[in-house]
Amino acid sequence: MRYIALPENIETKVFVLDSNALNETPKVLQKYFPGRKVQIVADGNTWRVAGEKVQALCRAAGLQEYAPIILPAEPKPHPDYALSQLLAEKFAGDCVPAAVGSGVINDLVKCASEIKKLRYCCVATAPSVDGYTASGGAMAVAGQKKTVPCPAPYALIADRNILKTAPRAMMAAGYADLMSKITGGADWIIADELGIEPIDKPIWSLVQDDLQDNLADPDNLEKLFLGLAATGYAMQMYHDSRPASGAEHLCSHVWEMEHLAVNGEEISHGFKVGIGVLAISQLQEFVINTSVEAARSMAKAPLSKAERIAEIAELLKKDCYGSTIAGLALNKTPFNEAMTERRKMIFNHWEPMQERIKKQLIPSNTLRKMLKNAQAPTQYEEIGLTAEQYFHGIKTAQLIRNRYTILDLLYETGLLEEAIKTLV
Repeated sequence: MRYIALPENIETKVFVLDSNALNETPKVLQKYFPGRKVQIVADGNTWRVAGEKVQALCRAAGLQEYAPIILPAEPKPHPDYALSQLLAEKFAGDCVPAAVGSGVINDLVKCASEIKKLRYCCVATAPSVDGYTASGGAMAVAGQKKTVPCPAPYALIADRNILKTAPRAMMAAGYADLMSKITGGADWIIADELGIEPIDKPIWSLVQDDLQDNLADPDNLEKLFLGLAATGYAMQMYHDSRPASGAEHLCSHVWEMEHLAVNGEEISHGFKVGIGVLAISQLQEFVINTSVEAARSMAKAPLSKAERIAEIAELLKKDCYGSTIAGLALNKTPFNEAMTERRKMIFNHWEPMQERIKKQLIPSNTLRKMLKNAQAPTQYEEIGLTAEQYFHGIKTAQLIRNRYTILDLLYETGLLEEAIKTLV
């Protein structure tokens, strides 16, 4: 049985990735959670795919258990913190929560385990997200999309025979999520070049060194899963999601808060991220292709504080983004002399920044072909966005986090509107 070597000093202590890895579940539970009773959490689909077998294997091995918690398959569970709180109330104090599922089930159990102060095990059922091995859960908290601090799984089991039966769309979503490390990496380069958030080189290498190789074949399930897992390790080590995400994820979060759906079906995280990747890569290309002289000449005058307050209010008028975003957006906006100094600093770094972004970025037209080859959406209409929602989401994404990205760079230089005109 194949046990994957893990970096030192991360929360995840064991990772099994192999055909028939499900059979290893009792041994992992006995070794890493001694004296604990297993409590499986699944939904109707993942219970049928893997949960029932996990229960049977544990019983055959003589492991004690609590009654499984099986969420409905329809409507699909949502990553809502309130649901994690309900799960935590159902967990016994001496249990091992075993999340059997993909991104949503894992995040729900991850947060519930933190509330109950329990270590948990994850049995992955699809190569669909990088969150399996990440610390923190992407959750809706009072309507606002947040990364809730919580430990990664203590144990991860990924059975190739289970993973390969997942719907093709889930693998495509994982591929798009892994691709986002291209644009997310470019955003970190921008923050590093401007002295805002220096790159941690060992953590950068963990995500970026094998990234293009892992993306070379969208049908290579193992490379995809290992690439996603490596991103999760990096988030654990950095104690933040910066190594995994940039502006493309912020666009996705806006659309998630707007409850984006097609024919009543919620769009996967990865598909929203993939459309974000295509938009953000084009904005990064705008910087690459615009000389510093042209950038200075196109720059719009900065807004006054009153004008910025009005702009933020207009972007947030749907009132579905939570109560703290407006204040956050205003607080992170430089004004007057601070904005003048920020623009000066950006333009002083413009040319070396162009070179660094260019080395990181795969051309947006190539990224589009790669997503299409993976059977992921490549047009915003495919994920249910109108043109108005699409462009609104990109502008609004600049407001919702303190993380510095291409959107902040373009906003602060007065170039955001001009750059958005180049999107196709």
